[in-house]
Amino acid sequence: MIFKTRKGGDLIIKKTDYFTRFPHEYIQCDIESKFLINKKFYIVYILIDKYRTQEDYSWITIGKILKFLGYKFTGRKKNLFYETLDCLKFLQDRKMIKILTELNDIDYDTGIEIKIISENFDAVEKFTIIHSAIFNKIMESKTKLNKETLLLVFLYINSYIYIRKKSDNGTEHFNDIENRPEAFFRELRQVSIEINLSPTTLINCIQELIELEILKKHIVGSIKEKDKVPRNVPNIYVLNKHGYQQEIKWAEKKLKEMYKVDKFHKFIHKKTNQTTEEK
Repeated sequence: MIFKTRKGGDLIIKKTDYFTRFPHEYIQCDIESKFLINKKFYIVYILIDKYRTQEDYSWITIGKILKFLGYKFTGRKKNLFYETLDCLKFLQDRKMIKILTELNDIDYDTGIEIKIISENFDAVEKFTIIHSAIFNKIMESKTKLNKETLLLVFLYINSYIYIRKKSDNGTEHFNDIENRPEAFFRELRQVSIEINLSPTTLINCIQELIELEILKKHIVGSIKEKDKVPRNVPNIYVLNKHGYQQEIKWAEKKLKEMYKVDKFHKFIHKKTNQTTEEK
């Protein structure tokens, strides 16, 4: 897989790079209300998978998890410690892992030995993949945004981007590939409700993913319906990888079919009521 870099080169994800298959049931919802765990769960799950051995063992420390998230852990922030610990306990309660270290006496730097129960931990359907190149970009970013929220937004968007299956030589499995664009074009208002993020936070996270050159954004425009006020249609977001321009064209074609229009009109800026050029 090839992703574009800021200088125009390619960031190549090799087969040897690790990746995690993340189950949709934990990212296409408000995890805090549905499962009563915090968003640190996303980094906990990924790091357990990252450090696993061939025998399905993994070692992690609370301190390492919090360091990845950019937290400076002190005695005054014990809640960060226990929130992270709750994520590990949640995975154990759901029989996805078995914690082999006694948790009562651990601290930030205690190595926690974990046995991964692969038949429950490893998703075999309804999952999205996050590769190391993207994961590291998110974790190493200098953003002031909450890292676990930024990670969630990427996982959510990626979970709705259809990935067409290809053979080893890159040949597409489908003849009608234009009807299966690798793109995301859901209404952001609905997304913010589904994962319980404010629209502003959601938009800021998406903008950060664009600035990190993980996503590309395409403004589609608006539609005019008889006797109704013109309204914007969702923008298109695609992974910033080789061929993304074609995916945008195919996604725009799908949107025209969805809204039963031949073309899109100018994008309406709600605050100023100004428009951009017509698409």
